Amino acid sequence: MAKKFFYNKVYNTKKTIINVIIIASCIIGVIICFVVVSNFEGESYEKNVTYDLKAGVTIEVNENYSNEIFLSRIDNNIDLSKIKVKYPDNFDISKIGTYNLILNIDGDKENKDYNMPMTIVDTIKPELKVKELTIKVDEKYSPNDFVESCSDNSKHDCKIDFYDIGLDEEGNVIDYSNYNKEGEYSIKIVAKDDAENENIQETKLIIKKEDTGTTDPEPNDDPKPQECKYGNNEYDTDKYILTADITSNNCALSLDLYQEAVNLFEDTLSQQTFRKIIDTETIRIKKDVEALNLVGILRIEQHIGVILNKKGTGLVGYQLNLVITKENEGVIEEVTNYYLNHEGKRVFNNNPYNLPE
Repeated sequence: MAKKFFYNKVYNTKKTIINVIIIASCIIGVIICFVVVSNFEGESYEKNVTYDLKAGVTIEVNENYSNEIFLSRIDNNIDLSKIKVKYPDNFDISKIGTYNLILNIDGDKENKDYNMPMTIVDTIKPELKVKELTIKVDEKYSPNDFVESCSDNSKHDCKIDFYDIGLDEEGNVIDYSNYNKEGEYSIKIVAKDDAENENIQETKLIIKKEDTGTTDPEPNDDPKPQECKYGNNEYDTDKYILTADITSNNCALSLDLYQEAVNLFEDTLSQQTFRKIIDTETIRIKKDVEALNLVGILRIEQHIGVILNKKGTGLVGYQLNLVITKENEGVIEEVTNYYLNHEGKRVFNNNPYNLPE
């Protein structure tokens, strides 16, 4: 994957009218002219100022920005208020798409219009906070019963549902909506926005028997621990950074799923989820790197790993490592190298340009 960056250069020259004294003298047939530019008390003039415009910009939906976003270089002589922006009639910062803006620099001697494509994306997942729910046997419940709050940068309502591609130890899809017997159950809730960004959170459903007025037996102080057929989901956190956890109830999945997990091109449910994470993060890092306005060819490498539990008896999830390099005049430089953790935050191995987490 590669991209070249190009820039427009706009020159703005403005000088205050001042007294100019020209002194001419002839020496050996050669006329030497001296131009003296005087700057009298309190009078000032601006030096030549170069406005380096980007080839285009990318922002998130409803993101606040200033005219600085259009410039590849900022110095103290630049007056951002001189950048005049004309937006198309259909421009809507709350809607994903690409809009062709027209820029004009006040005072530009050429009085030229400059095209500035602005791409609006939505790569930010909703902010979801879940809570536990306690109900009685055979009592109905819905996904929203587990939600304490949810908001999104699109300012639209979150779409709340049960996580529909959770897997049990054998790789079978879990139906989180159909528990009706006494016990405690792990529940996964997913919040989506209009761009299909997802935030998946795990909580607990507690189902109790009807109160019959009889005395309940004393609770067992040493309850039998949950048995996991393929071991629990503990993995080596010193060695791996987990991007996507595909386990449920803290139990690892069967190693029979390992081969399909390695092959991300198989159309399995867990692969669909992880591919969506990869696609979303790729769009997000491209936006952040393009904002640096680096000159050269950019390449993105995606390194994918499969994580087993500590005992090596069960599958836990996936690991994503992204490496971005820049090549300019034969010189290759690493722009960033990081892993994505399960919270969607970047854990950097190398971050010389101070990209955000």
